[in-house]
Amino acid sequence: MDGSLLTAYRELEERMKALAKADGDVFLPNPEPECPVHYVLICMEPSLGRCSADQLSSKVKEGVRNFLFSIEDFILHFCVRRYLCGPAQRYHITDVSKGAMLVDRANLARSRRYDRWYPLLKEEIDVVAAPNAAIVAVGKAVFEHLRRRCFPRPVTRVIHYSSQAAPARDAVLVGREDTFQEFRSSLSLDDVVATAEDVLRASHAPAKIREETLSRLARSQLTVSRQKLIFNYKVVFESIRIGSACRGTEYTCGE
Repeated sequence: MDGSLLTAYRELEERMKALAKADGDVFLPNPEPECPVHYVLICMEPSLGRCSADQLSSKVKEGVRNFLFSIEDFILHFCVRRYLCGPAQRYHITDVSKGAMLVDRANLARSRRYDRWYPLLKEEIDVVAAPNAAIVAVGKAVFEHLRRRCFPRPVTRVIHYSSQAAPARDAVLVGREDTFQEFRSSLSLDDVVATAEDVLRASHAPAKIREETLSRLARSQLTVSRQKLIFNYKVVFESIRIGSACRGTEYTCGE
């Protein structure tokens, strides 16, 4: 574990927590990176889900962390580990803004909120990312915000894993229908659950939270729509990994 990185990251977390509180939201921490990472994936903002603010605050005190709950969270982890990272590479997943909120509220004044969080996001990436780390924007809103702010590293966009973005999962299948059908047979919910178990342990999630999460995931289904999501990530992540010109939409500052 990189002690200086962890110290810098925890100091940064305190300022993130203060900004979330100033916004009237609950700060939902991410799993802490243990060393500089090769890939940073930037999502939008945490969701309260079915929790009240007070309930989420209590869960955070118990050890709940962001990106460690839904099957879609763990599909993203699974795809990053299987299709993006090499054997010795690491990654970090974060949001632009770190205050949990209801989905309907998240759509309001998002641009202004992202502008308030942008300096902390840049600092977070400076703290956790290796010098040549690749940056992946998860969803159009994040991609457009980073482009508008002329984010100083190349950014590649992938679709968001939210069910609200599910219709976008079909686009990558065009011309790849046969490949997708073959790919489907290689997928197993057990593989996603095994990834979840590894991620939860690496994130030092308390045993109770690990058990509850894995039990819930084991009752999930790897639907065709979720298989399409995995296929989307596979196509783009593999192209990023090999440096192909066939990546998802991307930009470099100044374009």
